[in-house]
Amino acid sequence: MQLTVHWWDLWTPVSMMVLSVVLSRVARRWRRRRRPAARWGSHTHWEWLPFMFGLVAAIVELSRLLDVPDPWITVSDVMARALALTTVFMAVRAVFIMVMRGTRLLFRRRGAEHGS
Repeated sequence: MQLTVHWWDLWTPVSMMVLSVVLSRVARRWRRRRRPAARWGSHTHWEWLPFMFGLVAAIVELSRLLDVPDPWITVSDVMARALALTTVFMAVRAVFIMVMRGTRLLFRRRGAEHGS
């Protein structure tokens, strides 16, 4: 059975990776401008999630596109699954950090209202 995969199928993962690099540069510039007000120890790294999703998709598509032997397909599938699990962990961590920041901000505002 011949799988039909075209080079054009790599466009989406590669564009996601390029978007992520651009987003990372913009976020880094924004953080540097905001340096006195920002706490540098708790970055969420939202900007790298598209890169990780694109990398997982690119590994899977590229192994199909190049028609590599079965052992290499197994290796690429394991790598893609490990990266996908890492990406899910990064997303859950980022959501947790954002929720914690939001609740901290909410309680800080309520404390200021009750204190006045």
